[in-house]
Amino acid sequence: MRSWERALSVLEALYECGQAAGHGWTLDAELLPAHQQQVNVLENQGLVELAGREDRAELSVLEGRPVRWAARLTS
Repeated sequence: MRSWERALSVLEALYECGQAAGHGWTLDAELLPAHQQQVNVLENQGLVELAGREDRAELSVLEGRPVRWAARLTS
């Protein structure tokens, strides 16, 4: 798979998971580790935002479990 195809696949997954969750975030349990690594590349390009400590704390309360990683598309 080409890098742009992989990036597009990850962006689509972030969009779909975020929409399904209702809060816009894709959580650690919803993406494979390889996709999470691609998210870091997309964050550097300004396409994705990673959740900070406060956002992860709020998501942990909503989910009823610790959320160690979350990402969403930027505006």
